[in-house]
Amino acid sequence: MPRRLEAVPDPPEPAPSRRLGGHGRRHPGRRRDEPSPARRRARGPMSAEVITIGTELLHGLVRDTNSGRIVEQLASIGVEVLYLTTVGDDTGRMAEIFRAAAHRAKTVVTTGGLGPTSDDVTRKAIATVFRRRLILDEAVLDRIRARFRERGIDMPAMNESQALVPKGAIIIENPRGSAPGLHLTHLEADFFCLPGVPSEAEAMMEQYVLPYLRSRRVGMEMARRVVRTIGISESSMAERLQKIEAEESMVKIGYLPHSSGVDITLAAAAPEAAWVLDAIERCERRVKEAAGEHVYGGGQESLSAALGAILAEQNLTIATAESFTGGAIGAAITETPGASRYYMGGVVAYSNRAKLEILGVKGPTLERHGAVSAEVAAEMASGARKRFECDLALSSTGIAGPEGGTVEKPVGLVYLGLATREGTRSSRHVLGGTRSEIIARSAAYALDLARRQLALSRR
Repeated sequence: MPRRLEAVPDPPEPAPSRRLGGHGRRHPGRRRDEPSPARRRARGPMSAEVITIGTELLHGLVRDTNSGRIVEQLASIGVEVLYLTTVGDDTGRMAEIFRAAAHRAKTVVTTGGLGPTSDDVTRKAIATVFRRRLILDEAVLDRIRARFRERGIDMPAMNESQALVPKGAIIIENPRGSAPGLHLTHLEADFFCLPGVPSEAEAMMEQYVLPYLRSRRVGMEMARRVVRTIGISESSMAERLQKIEAEESMVKIGYLPHSSGVDITLAAAAPEAAWVLDAIERCERRVKEAAGEHVYGGGQESLSAALGAILAEQNLTIATAESFTGGAIGAAITETPGASRYYMGGVVAYSNRAKLEILGVKGPTLERHGAVSAEVAAEMASGARKRFECDLALSSTGIAGPEGGTVEKPVGLVYLGLATREGTRSSRHVLGGTRSEIIARSAAYALDLARRQLALSRR
C-alpha cells in the first residue's frame, strides 16, 4: 500500500551542470551502446508518488478524493504508487517535497495550487525546483480568455496568472476548466502538475498522463483486472484466496475494501504479452470461482449496472418501496444510464399510514411484528409489485439511528424485502456505521438481493 507521509528529508540540490528539463549531458563512464538511465528505468516496474496540495486538506476542511482515483488510474497501467504526500500552500515546503519525490519515484503527479489566487503557488514551487523562469504563455492566455467568453463572463485580471508557465514545460490541456496542467522532467522523473478539481484532474490523467506513461513502458507488457464483490469482509475474502495467492505468485493480488464488500485487484507484468494475458486470465477465473456468489462484476462496473444488465437481458421490470432508506434504493438503480427500460418507479412510505394506505401492508402485521420486521418488508415489496405491475419489487425497513434503537431492535437492524412472481422473501442485516453509511449499505444489499435472485433464475 502507498505510504502516507508526514515529513520528508530535503535531499541535496542537483548538480549545477545538469540541464533541467532538457536532455542533459551524456553520463560519464557509460558506453555509447548502453541504454540511457531513463531507458533502463522504463524497462522495469514504474514507481510513482502522488502529491496533493492545499492547506485546506491539512486542516480537514476538504476531503482528498484525488489521490485515491489517481492511484487507481496509475494502477490500471501497471504503475505502482509508493508514496502519497499532502503538503500545504507553502512554496518552501512544496519545493522540499518535490525534490524528495524526484529522488524516489519515476512518476510524480501533483494536484492543486494551479488556480489564480495568492495561495495557488505550485507554479512558483516548480519553477524554484526546476530552476526555470515563469513566462507568460500567450496561447494559454488566449484559451483561458476564450473559455470565459464562452460562459459570457469577463475574465478577472488575476486569472492571467494561470498562463504563467515554467520555461520549457509541456502544457497539458484542461478540457473541463481554465487551469492548464504542466509536464516537466527533473532528475529523470516525470512531473505532471494537475488542477485540484477532481473532474479536471481525472480527465487530464485519462487524456494525457496515462497515454504518455503507456508509451514509456519499453519492453514490458502489463495486464490488470478487478473483481468486484459484495457481502464479504476483506479478511474472509483473503482466507478464500490464500491458496491462489501462493500458487499464482507472478500475479499480484490486492484488496480494496469498501462499505459493502471488497474489490480484488490482479496485476501482472512481463516482457511477453501472451504470458501476461494467460496468467491474468487464469488467476481471474480462479478468484471468481473462490469468491462465488459474492462476485457481481469487474473493472469499474457498479452494482447498479450489474443488476440493470440482468434486468435488461431478461426483459424484466422492477420497482421499490422504501422506508428508512428514503429513496436511496431507487437512486442507486437509476444511477445507471438507461434505467428507464426496467425501473418502473418507487414509493417512499416512511410512516405506518403510508405503508397501510399506499402499499397495502396489513394492520395486524404492523401491530404484531412492528414496522421493522421481515413480515412488513415482505408485504411492502408485494404491495409495490402490485401497484407498479412489475416483475420484481424491493423494499426496505429498518433503524438507521442514531436514535430509536432498543435491545430487541438495535440501531442498524435492517430488513430488506423482495417480491417476484414466485413469491416474497426477506433478508435480515445488522449494520454498523453512521446513519448515512447504514442507508448506503442497505441500498447496496437490496440491489444485491435482487441480483442474486435473478442469477439463480438464470441457472
